[in-house]
Amino acid sequence: MKKITLKMNTVIKTLSVLGLVCCSFTATSQETLDFVPEVYTPTGPSCVFYQGEFNGLISIPRSPAVISKMQNAGTNCSSFIVNYNGFTPEAQTAFQFAVDIWSTSIGSSQPIRVNAQFSPLDPGVLGSAGSNSALTSNNPNAVPNVFYARALWEKIEDMESDAFGGATVDINASFSSTANWYYGLDANPPANQIDFVSVVLHELGHGLGFFGGASVDGAGEGEIRFNNTPIIYDTFIENGTGDAILSFADPSMALGDELTGNDLFCDSAIAIGQNGGVLPRMFAPGSWNQGSSYSHWNEATFNGTINSLMTPQIGPGEANHNPGPITLGLFEQMGWSICGGSLTVEDFDLASIAVSPNPFMSAITIKITNGFSNDYKLELIDINGRLVVNESKTAVNGEITLSNLDRLTNAIYFLKLTDTTNGQHITKKIVKN
Repeated sequence: MKKITLKMNTVIKTLSVLGLVCCSFTATSQETLDFVPEVYTPTGPSCVFYQGEFNGLISIPRSPAVISKMQNAGTNCSSFIVNYNGFTPEAQTAFQFAVDIWSTSIGSSQPIRVNAQFSPLDPGVLGSAGSNSALTSNNPNAVPNVFYARALWEKIEDMESDAFGGATVDINASFSSTANWYYGLDANPPANQIDFVSVVLHELGHGLGFFGGASVDGAGEGEIRFNNTPIIYDTFIENGTGDAILSFADPSMALGDELTGNDLFCDSAIAIGQNGGVLPRMFAPGSWNQGSSYSHWNEATFNGTINSLMTPQIGPGEANHNPGPITLGLFEQMGWSICGGSLTVEDFDLASIAVSPNPFMSAITIKITNGFSNDYKLELIDINGRLVVNESKTAVNGEITLSNLDRLTNAIYFLKLTDTTNGQHITKKIVKN
């Protein structure tokens, strides 16, 4: 077995999947590990992006933080190296604009290499893209026995992956040279043109890791693993009753039914927090559409919203120059660093809730400024979506204490407080030290 040296980060996230719990690690030096990653090379792009119908003029601009970073040289959190093939000058300028949005949205110490092609595609197809390959990792930052998109693997390992699979390119992407494109950078395409920046952002998102391994054949049988190994994206998908997609026999007709049942959701705790506490719905129509089904947010749920970038279609007159909070939440959960720091979960129903101390060690006190002595349900959820504390308490003069928390692993948690009197609830991010 080949011996390689992997660099371990000093801050390690606690990750778990399929009931496996991994403890937090801290390392300050390099360790030599006998490990050779398994490499999975997809047979086709993870996404084929189609032109949709005109649904009105929709303009979702860059976030203020991204605008600020793009206006200040040297504030990128990652570096993209793009090999342009067949691009016109205006198409290349718009492509680079999309690259700059991603480079100020996610962070990696390793260059992200993209091979981009600009040529005629099939009618109605705007673009297609995917990770060049995916690799497994035994880094403490990673979930074991799971494939990671090549660019994400390099970020986690803090090293290039050229030695594994013989690839120097992380993302392959193709774009139609015959579509009626709008190359402007202002997110305001006219009603008869497709916003090129939005399509490039979308396809790069797939190459960075927004894809799963699922497919359904003509007989309706579904499969999801390669050599018995899923992709990290797959570990966050469940159906409406909370059954993990990876819990179904693979391959099987039952799995095929789940993949085409219009009842799949993302259970990433950070994505849920960014979606107001609601599990984001995935695109899982009744008929399997390779390149669209499963590896997108649901079109009907998110079309026209800030989270619409990774839906399966875009219409003329529509632009979104923002990756969207739920996409970035899922990306952070999968292992990407978010430019500007970890995402937070905003207060959304109950107002004026204070939690202290935060960070905490063995207990927290929750102060409710209305002073009511209502009954509350308290749920503590770890960063992988597991419920680790579930208690019901009555507030005394608007104050609740949750104790005996010293048994918890030092990590990030989400505290969900529900007023059982009126159903209002709030989620706050807290840290155990």
